[in-house]
Order: sequence, then structure tokens, then C-alpha cells
Amino acid sequence: INIQATRRLSIWRSNFGSTALAVMAHFLASGSDDTPDAVRETCKELLDGLAFLFQDLDPTKPENAYRSQFLLQLLAHTHLRSCIGCPDVPKLDTDALKEYGIKGAISLCCAALERAIRLFQRGELHVDDQISTRGKATAKTPLKLNKVSGKESSTVLAFSEQNWGACTRQY
Repeated sequence: INIQATRRLSIWRSNFGSTALAVMAHFLASGSDDTPDAVRETCKELLDGLAFLFQDLDPTKPENAYRSQFLLQLLAHTHLRSCIGCPDVPKLDTDALKEYGIKGAISLCCAALERAIRLFQRGELHVDDQISTRGKATAKTPLKLNKVSGKESSTVLAFSEQNWGACTRQY
């Protein structure tokens, strides 16, 4: 049971990362200019003051924190959708999990969005590679050279506890 639970949690966390890539790719592709320089500039603006977490992308209004369309869309698709119809299990105190567990899900959303923006900003991801010819998201984590093994791997850029755990806990 422990192995299966760990695997399901890993898949759940991974879903935050891939969905964040899709959300940001669609946003960046919707602009009038999706050249690499324009994408980098947009990403810089989104990261400035963590604007990507604020309603109307305005970090000067603290009351609008954690109300961005990016965050709400990601939370709805990755966490809330999977909670619909979730049974109440008294021994697991699922009522408390519903009340306090949302903080962890929001933290995962914030970190996943930050990761996606940084990957696009650094040019490790390209908008065209993340959207299929039919306009659907493909969410491909790029390969990067693993210095230890000498092989290309997506592990270095993955949305994992090892890579993004500390950042997630800061949110």
C-alpha cells in the first residue's frame, strides 16, 4: 500500500508541473509577440514581485495575492477536480485535510508556476514545443545533460521534491 500511495502522490505532484507548463505556454502564445526575446521579457515581468500570483498581475496590492487566473486555473484542474466526490474517511480525518491541505496544494501551484515561467525565461522551454498544431498543450519537459551519467534526462528539470521542494515550502 505504501508503494502505491507514494506512486500516486508522485503522479499527483507531477500533474501540477505539467499543467503549469500548459497554462503558461498558452498564456505566452496568446500574446502578439511570442519571439524568444518577448517571452523572456514577459517572464521577467511575471516574476517581478511574483506578479504571476496576483489578480490583474499587480503585486502592489497584497489583498490580491494568490488570486491570479494562473493560480486559480491550475488549482482547479490539478487539485480541486480530483477532490470532487472524495469520500469522507473519519480515520484519516479527511475534513481536516480538506481544510488545511489546500495550503499545500496552493504552495504546489505557486512553485509549479514559478518553475514553468523560469523554464520559458531561460529558454529551456519554447512556446512552440509546448503546443501542438491543434492548439492543445503537450507539456513536454525538455531533456538536459546529466553531468553524472553523461546522458540526457528530464530529471534535472522535473517538478520534483528534490528540485522544487524547498521552493514549494517557502510559499
